[in-house]
Amino acid sequence: MTPSSTPCPSRSVLIDPMRRALAALFSLSWFKRQDWASRTSQAVEQPLLSAEDITRLGQRLGGLMQPQSTNPKDSAALKQGEQASRYLGAGMEYEESRLYQPGDEVRRLNWRLMARTGEAYTQLYQESRQESWTLLVDLRQSMRFGTRCHLKATQAMRAAGYFAWQAQAQGLPVRAVVLSHKVRISPTWEGSASFEPFMQFVSQPCPPLNASQVQQSPRLYDELIDLQARSQPGDRLVVISDFSDLDATTQTLMMTLQQTLLVQAVWVQDASERQLPSMPGLRLHGQDGRAHALTPVLRAQYQAWSNHYFSDLEDRLRQSGVAWMTLDMCDRLPAMARSVAGMQAKMMERAR
Repeated sequence: MTPSSTPCPSRSVLIDPMRRALAALFSLSWFKRQDWASRTSQAVEQPLLSAEDITRLGQRLGGLMQPQSTNPKDSAALKQGEQASRYLGAGMEYEESRLYQPGDEVRRLNWRLMARTGEAYTQLYQESRQESWTLLVDLRQSMRFGTRCHLKATQAMRAAGYFAWQAQAQGLPVRAVVLSHKVRISPTWEGSASFEPFMQFVSQPCPPLNASQVQQSPRLYDELIDLQARSQPGDRLVVISDFSDLDATTQTLMMTLQQTLLVQAVWVQDASERQLPSMPGLRLHGQDGRAHALTPVLRAQYQAWSNHYFSDLEDRLRQSGVAWMTLDMCDRLPAMARSVAGMQAKMMERAR
């Protein structure tokens, strides 16, 4: 099947400079998507998840949702909640005692310490605050690709829905940052009805981007810089992406963010990008604008690039220090839930 016979755009992959001698830039030009196979060009302009899809997703999530792990980061939020904070005051966990100051409540005096020292001391406790969640959903050109079950963009929306449902279940404020050919930032929703408006904001049409839109698309690094300025210490940031532009600078920034925020990464993948399927009709689209028949030599060149590319990405995520998981295009909600639980278990183990 050629690109002209499907609404799903081809993916231009970035090749490591060390591998430039192997081949030009390649992208798959064969596509098979079960949920787009019967769509017309007009249907491409419809949201990837309809209102009915969002409702069904919420119903399924309600049936399998697992308890969310606590955030080990100290929160600087002003709103009271269940998360440990950097503020000292009227909480449950004793933190320290300091010399009495005018205005301190008499009931918080440390009588034992005062008896030993002869000076009045006030007991301070760690206050509990409420974290805020930001879900960064990547819908740029490389996410508008898929050979099985879903586009990567569709699976990213479903993953965002999983975390949005968790936030709703805990009454936590949640907002979306959507990367496309431009950045879209949602309002902050909170309470028992935050899931559906969140998902309606995230679920947008994903037609192929033209060359100008691809060139103008925001970089992950730039948006993480903006989020660093807009987030409070102790907030949670979930990045859902294929991390196609995760370079060394972005890796260092994620490492910096992890020091004050709880950063989680969901790495969305299509298995055909790791290993090309063995079937007729598969071609590679070259930098010269032509579709090339997949010869054994070309397949070997692509496989060498793919092995290096995915190994490098995995190393960068691991070295960034963030909690991360992989999500395949055909992973259903139970598999997604198990992956999230595993990621959170590792996160809490490292925090001990």
